[in-house]
Amino acid sequence: MTRNPSSRRRVLPWIALAALIAAVAIGLVSFRQQGGADQIRPVLKIGDQRGGAQALMRAAGELDDVPYRIEWAQFPAASPLLEALGAGAIDVGGVGGPAFAFAYAGGAKIKAVFAYRPQGANVGRASAIVVPKDSPIRSLAQLKGRRLATVRGSVGQDLALRLIEKAGLAPSDIRWTYLDNGAAKAALESGAIDAWATWGSYVGIAVMENGDRVLGDASSLPAQAGFFAASDAAIQGKRAVLGDFLARLNRARRWAAAHPDAFARTLAQETGLPFKVARFSISAYIGTAEPIDDALVREQAEIFARYRRAGIIPALPDIRGAYDPSFNATTLARRD
Repeated sequence: MTRNPSSRRRVLPWIALAALIAAVAIGLVSFRQQGGADQIRPVLKIGDQRGGAQALMRAAGELDDVPYRIEWAQFPAASPLLEALGAGAIDVGGVGGPAFAFAYAGGAKIKAVFAYRPQGANVGRASAIVVPKDSPIRSLAQLKGRRLATVRGSVGQDLALRLIEKAGLAPSDIRWTYLDNGAAKAALESGAIDAWATWGSYVGIAVMENGDRVLGDASSLPAQAGFFAASDAAIQGKRAVLGDFLARLNRARRWAAAHPDAFARTLAQETGLPFKVARFSISAYIGTAEPIDDALVREQAEIFARYRRAGIIPALPDIRGAYDPSFNATTLARRD
């Protein structure tokens, strides 16, 4: 039987349309399957600060081919990061030892699971008390009765406590003004405060960009350990994922220690910091990992005691459960 040519012409568009619909349907199924697979992958929620773990791990290539999803949450300082960690909004995040101690003493259900210690000749310069360049304050002893701004319970406050103690002052001799770093920077510029205890890129900006003067820094003090802390829930429910992340983090730190200029260039690009400030600030962040052990816990106990003497925390907590050594083997293993 011979088909009518006009009929054949009418059928062909419908065949083509059916083929197109089929192709789209296959694509949608594939998309849904991929999306579904992505949705069932474990998720690790990581708290970070500007120029922190995300920038470091991206520069080192440790965010490539991660077998789980990472959700990054950026915080302006350790204090709100730790609040989110204690509330279960994130799983893990990097903080200094003093900030961790302050949060734990406040009842946060968290544990330090990874420890590192910055190293290098200039590491102590990245934590400092700064004053305006024309300030009449020339010594730490002259801070008595002065307004010193910092973040409560932070690396900056702990540094200030250590320095004024060496200068023969008591915590009560200082007029503590609690501000976040952005507000403290503005307050110093306006003359609303006399001095500012801060760290990292904030020191670099204050000194290298604004011309402020360093009144005292951590150069003469032993370098303190920094931590990555995790929630109790993440330690129990996401152990394998958390261990993989910490191992990647340690490899990234070793890479940055060997390639500081490369990391500083990436950091400058991602944060908008001048290269010299970025290069300065990373000295407080990169460093070698070390085990969480009894010696480290004893060292951290000194921070709790210092905070208690200053009235920053109401009581000394039992810190035996604050530091979890169970990830030591995973995080310290070398797999370069």
